[in-house]
Amino acid sequence: MDTATHSKSSSFSLFITFFAAIGGILYGYDIGIINGALLYIQHDIHMSAAQTSFIVAAVLGGGALSTLITGYLADRFGRKHMMITAVAIFLVGVAFLATAHNYNVLLVGRLIQGIGIGIITIIIPLYLSEVAPKHLRGRGVCSFQVLLSAGILLANVIAYFFAKAGISWHMMFLSSGIPAVILGTGLLFLPKSPRWLVFKGHIQQARQTLEHVYPKETASQELELICSSHNKNNSASISALFQRKFIYPLTLVFSIAILNQLTGINSILQFSATLLKGAGLQSDLVAILGSIWITVVNFIITIIAMLLVDKVGRKPLLTIGTAGVTVALLLSGIAFIYLPEGITKGLLIGIGLLVYVFFFALGPGIVVWIALSELLPNSIRSIGMAVALSLNSLASTLLASSFLPLVNHIGYGGIFILCGFFTVIYFYLAYFKMPESKGKSLEEIESSYNAAAQPATATPHIK
Repeated sequence: MDTATHSKSSSFSLFITFFAAIGGILYGYDIGIINGALLYIQHDIHMSAAQTSFIVAAVLGGGALSTLITGYLADRFGRKHMMITAVAIFLVGVAFLATAHNYNVLLVGRLIQGIGIGIITIIIPLYLSEVAPKHLRGRGVCSFQVLLSAGILLANVIAYFFAKAGISWHMMFLSSGIPAVILGTGLLFLPKSPRWLVFKGHIQQARQTLEHVYPKETASQELELICSSHNKNNSASISALFQRKFIYPLTLVFSIAILNQLTGINSILQFSATLLKGAGLQSDLVAILGSIWITVVNFIITIIAMLLVDKVGRKPLLTIGTAGVTVALLLSGIAFIYLPEGITKGLLIGIGLLVYVFFFALGPGIVVWIALSELLPNSIRSIGMAVALSLNSLASTLLASSFLPLVNHIGYGGIFILCGFFTVIYFYLAYFKMPESKGKSLEEIESSYNAAAQPATATPHIK
């Protein structure tokens, strides 16, 4: 293998990974900025507990709507074009939020942003899984989660300094347009997915893309694998989801998508400042500062998990992560219920949240994007990811929209214990049902399902 060629291929792979994964910053920034802005929006716009929850959940609801059709649009128009469209939609949402002075405009802006975010959460992991070399695919897809975590951290830091300086919450939302413009600019220079190009019959263009990320000989081998897989499975309609051979991977991926949100991660991160105030930290700035420490842990552990995922594997990280999340949720729930309100309770809950985020970032946070992009067969990957992320967004929307009303009925402790129950199920799925897929091509992973199709419920074993 020519060293210069290999170095050039690796550099281009990193370029693709970095710019595509910037989409994670948009998603993370949106999660983080509402956490800080919410404390100050309520000073200007009167909202009930239900309306406040709807503002938080609106992005997730918009995402749930867009993910329903994104898979079809991604197959028709391509991954690259859909990423550019998502950025444009997101910027329209930013314009609404930066000029909002009443509840309705705020809600519409959040919904529009959610539509853009929904497209991004499907297309970018899908694109990275199809373009990145297999020995870097885990880290490539994980880079989306790393930058998502970076976006959450960045948004919390900006919210803190904006709040401390007395800068309007409108500017908090306006600042989210900066990473969107950077992403949109970078996307213009990215290649189209080689698997989508084969799907559309553009074999020579697919070869050229593969030769950017692989040495020439390896690129030819990868192209043969992709073409062979496409010839065997060229249907991408919704009816393909009901084929017997897809029952196991779809059940597994859909369950992971739903349970990942039922750990409560999005709601807890989006309401973390409000939650810490409810636990006994009275100052808005102190609550936001506590949220910053939570997001710092999330970011650091996500980077560590990204470095481990292609060495340790997906299954061990998800198993350890879900076990730790379960313990943290249950203990934090008990602390909320039985400890008297005050600074001590607030600090203990803060520590509990740090442990919770530590294990979530180590396992579920990093593995979910890989599972959704790797474990689905080629012919149904786009539409399967669309359905999976629609279910993911729906679960997240329902939890976020009912979060504060639920607090009024069962308290924060009850919510933590409820999420802990769902995470026990997630742990069972990770330990007993999820196959290991590190170091395998997407076509090799699919072959393992085909071999396990009889009986349909057999757990695939990837050697």
